[in-house]
Amino acid sequence: MYWTAVAILKQLAGELGLPAQSTVVDLQPQNVQLLAALNSAGNELLTYYPWSQFATEWAFSAVSGQGSYEVPQDWKYFTDQTQWDRTNHWPLLGPKSPQEWAWLKGGIVASFPRMRYRVTGRNLSLWPVPDSANAYNMAMEYIRSTWVEAANGDLKEMVDQDGDKCLYDPWLLIKFTKLKFYELKGFDTAAAKADFVRVYDSLTGKDTGAQVLSLTPISTPVFIGPQSVPDGSWNTGA
Repeated sequence: MYWTAVAILKQLAGELGLPAQSTVVDLQPQNVQLLAALNSAGNELLTYYPWSQFATEWAFSAVSGQGSYEVPQDWKYFTDQTQWDRTNHWPLLGPKSPQEWAWLKGGIVASFPRMRYRVTGRNLSLWPVPDSANAYNMAMEYIRSTWVEAANGDLKEMVDQDGDKCLYDPWLLIKFTKLKFYELKGFDTAAAKADFVRVYDSLTGKDTGAQVLSLTPISTPVFIGPQSVPDGSWNTGA
């Protein structure tokens, strides 16, 4: 499914009418530019859409007296509404705005069991700060920044070897790298952009499938209630 970097650049060179690529480690100016365009495209695509192949879980135990935790090294951004306190089976409340966070830390606030959170820089902050009386196991999903797999299986953020595998649909990466190359050369990009957008729209629509749509959507409560009883006729014993 995934192609090596040299295979992608070889296909791209063929589409551009350039000599076939035999290596990505080449000091020829044009080949250097093709590799730079490939790395730019791969990293930029991460910010456009939360591709399912890069979804990763971060689970950790909150430490007594510690309210801030550094996110994983390969963290790009969190997946919304996946932050949970698995000890108490509650979703974390947040992310809180700077104004809400200032109020929580400086205002007169009643104690509460639910954890609030905020992301600043590369740190996840929790409030209230966990103490010895509360043990919290946290878990959440994020999109990782490592879209390249080296020949030895290590994940990284940049292509620099022929055998590096690019973890995108190859045709998406080819079309976007071509668009980047046209932009760098100052060529007309209208056709290349339309080609990329068609592939991008098609793949994002198929990446994770689609849920059943409802004409009356409602949020599903996390607790058991009347909404948990399925529709039907039930014998009440009367």
